[in-house]
Amino acid sequence: MPKPKTNLILNSKPQSQITLSEYITAIAWSSNSKYLAAATASGEIVLIDEAKAGNDLAQKQTELQAPTEISVDCLGFSADGRWLAAGGQDGKVRVWDLAGAQPAIASTIDLGKTWIEHLVWHPTRSEFAFGLGKYVQVWSAETLDIVTTLHFEQSTVLAIAWHPSGDYLSVGGDGGIKVWAAQDWYEDPILFEMPTAAAKMVWNPSGEYLVASTLDNLVVVMQWLGKDFDASPWRMQGFPGKIRYFDWTASKTSPLLASSSGSDVVVWEKHADLNVGWEGEVIKGHNNIVGFVAFKPKTETLASADENGRIAIWKDAKDWVQALETPMGEITALQWQPQGKKLAAANADGQLMLWTESSQGKGFR
Repeated sequence: MPKPKTNLILNSKPQSQITLSEYITAIAWSSNSKYLAAATASGEIVLIDEAKAGNDLAQKQTELQAPTEISVDCLGFSADGRWLAAGGQDGKVRVWDLAGAQPAIASTIDLGKTWIEHLVWHPTRSEFAFGLGKYVQVWSAETLDIVTTLHFEQSTVLAIAWHPSGDYLSVGGDGGIKVWAAQDWYEDPILFEMPTAAAKMVWNPSGEYLVASTLDNLVVVMQWLGKDFDASPWRMQGFPGKIRYFDWTASKTSPLLASSSGSDVVVWEKHADLNVGWEGEVIKGHNNIVGFVAFKPKTETLASADENGRIAIWKDAKDWVQALETPMGEITALQWQPQGKKLAAANADGQLMLWTESSQGKGFR
């Protein structure tokens, strides 16, 4: 393993942690960093109010939903932090209003027996999109009503991503990607065809590129030209296994893309020569499958986490700086606080952990 650097980015030990009832399936920060939410495989949903003083997460915690023994698999906050939505195996999407003195359930959307696995909020409006079999529905938290229902047609929806401008919604599944214009939901979507199913999709923060992985371990980076994709996307192959996660950084003129596959973390950068395309560099710090990669907001500091509980921190997306101390258990969620001062991680034993910025690491970019 690499030798640790003296300048740490985060304190090695968690500042605080709590243990929930089961395997933690999802975590989410609100954009203003006030709230951290977590959901479990037993249906438990908790809200942590980071505005409250102290490091005791138990004293900051509000239980939004007690364990139901039915998994909650996705959750997220609206852009303004007022609303929290969650969905899962019971076919219901629940929406909480956080504007009052206490969180209050605003709506429960009953969708029958459809498992809700994907839910993504609009980048500026209080609207969210979620997968519903072969359909995607867009809901408004303000009106508590449907905005539109989109038919993907080819297959069950496997991925959903809003363009950062909020003007387009991209949906992936068998046969490729469809992109609908929010200005006119009835207009035919743009279709980007693939020989197999698009499994994961992430727009870079400026909205210039969309990366997608397929079920046969192909990665495609498409350049967005404003109303359509460039006809010649970049294709990357040769990954050791399933693509588990992507993340982009917005800190450079040329964006960086991190991907995880097997025990490899690869950092991609677009070469100045268009004929070369995107070049990838493997950074080595894991011996187990890496489930998550996450750039600290507006920096090139990268966190990566694996199935053995190892979380590595990298400077400039290439230089190993430190490993965070965690219990030995699969990391099931990893997310930087939007302000970048804390890192949250969760594991298969129900532990939710928070690390804080080290005074040694201030000034690192």
